[in-house]
Amino acid sequence: MKNILLSTLVIFLLGNLCHFGLPWWTIAPIAAVAIWVFPQSGFSAFLSGLVAGGLLWGINAFWLDTANGAVFSAKIGQVFQGVSSGKLLLATTVMGALLGGFGALTGKWGADLLAKPQSKDYYQRRNRGGRYR
Repeated sequence: MKNILLSTLVIFLLGNLCHFGLPWWTIAPIAAVAIWVFPQSGFSAFLSGLVAGGLLWGINAFWLDTANGAVFSAKIGQVFQGVSSGKLLLATTVMGALLGGFGALTGKWGADLLAKPQSKDYYQRRNRGGRYR
C-alpha cells in the first residue's frame, strides 16, 4: 500500500513539474520510472498510474478551462458537433488516466523483464512436488 501511494504521488508531482516544458506524452515515461523505483504488482502499478494520470490531466484541464471562462472548450466542442465542455474535460481525464496507467504497466513489465530469474532448481523441485510445495 505504501508503494502505491508513493508512486501515485511521485507520478503526479513529477508529471505536474514536467508538463510545462515537455510533450504531452511525458507522463508515460515518468510513470514507468516511478513504478520501476517503487515496485508493485501489475494491477497496482496500472491503478497507480491510472489515478495519477487522471488526476494530473483532469485537474490541469479543469484549471485551464476555468482560467479562460470555458470559451476555448466550447469552441472545441462545436468542432466536434456540439460536445459539451464537461464531456471534453472528461475525455481529457480518461486519456491522461489511460496514458499514465499503461506507462506504469510498461514500467512494471520492463522491471520484470530485467529481473533476475529464480534458479532452475527451484522450478524443478516445485514441479516434481518437492519439499517446497
